[in-house]
Amino acid sequence: MALVGECLSLVAGVRGFFSYQLSVISYQLSVISYQLSVISYQLSVISYQLSVISYQLSVISYQLSVISY
Repeated sequence: MALVGECLSLVAGVRGFFSYQLSVISYQLSVISYQLSVISYQLSVISYQLSVISYQLSVISYQLSVISY
């Protein structure tokens, strides 16, 4: 009977250990998800800035073509 109790406690300990590991992995994945969302936001900002630069260059190009005409 004592052996059964020891086995049950061992199983409970193993389950607790795996549960803890899964919670750690879940936390790490949430951190990675947050970091990816920050990177995505930064890339969207860069994309917007590049579109603004492109527009400014097209305006400059137009002005230069008017001047040269």
